[in-house]
Amino acid sequence: MGNPRSISLLIVVVSLASIVAACASDEDAGDGGLDAGADSGTDTDSDTDSDTDTDTDTDTDTDADAGALEIIGDYHDEWGGAHHVTADDWTAVYPGMDDAGPDTSIAHITSFDNGADYLVAQNDHDLSYFPDLWSRYDWTYEDLTDGGVDLYYCQIEYAAADEETAAANESADPDDLGAGCSAFSWSRLIED
Repeated sequence: MGNPRSISLLIVVVSLASIVAACASDEDAGDGGLDAGADSGTDTDSDTDSDTDTDTDTDTDTDADAGALEIIGDYHDEWGGAHHVTADDWTAVYPGMDDAGPDTSIAHITSFDNGADYLVAQNDHDLSYFPDLWSRYDWTYEDLTDGGVDLYYCQIEYAAADEETAAANESADPDDLGAGCSAFSWSRLIED
C-alpha cells in the first residue's frame, strides 16, 4: 500500500482536475445563444493531456454564423435608397425631402443567423427616429425564371426596447413578398 500522504495528494490533484474540467464545460454552454461570433472549438491551453477521453460537448448557439454575414455588400432599393451592409453595420441612405438633404439610418449589428435569414442590430444613438432602440432585419431570396435570384429584406422591427425583443419578432413572412412585412411589401435589394 502507498504512502498516505501520496494518496491524499493524488486525491486532491484528481479533484482539482475534475473541477477545472467542469468549469470549462460550463463556459462552452453559457453564452445564451445571441452572440455575434462563432465558437472555434479549438483547445488553446498549453498543457499536455495524458487522458484518452473524447470531448462530447456540442455548441448549442442559435446563430448560424459559421462564416461571415451572407448579405454583406452594397445595394440600392426600389425607393431610391442606398444600403451598405458590413459585418458590423447596416447603413441606409435615402434621398431627403425638399432641401433637407439625405436621411441616413445606421444600425449596429449584434447578432445574425444566416440559416434563418435575419440579423439583429441596435439603432445608432444619433438617429432622429428611435435612437438606441433595436431592429430586426429579415431577408429572403426569390428564384427567377432565368435561374437568378432576387434578394428582398424586411425591417420587421425598428423600435424594440431590447435585443431579445427584436430577435423574438418572427412575424415577417417571406412567402408573402407583397404584404408579409407588417402588411407592407418586402423591399428588393439590387446589388451595385
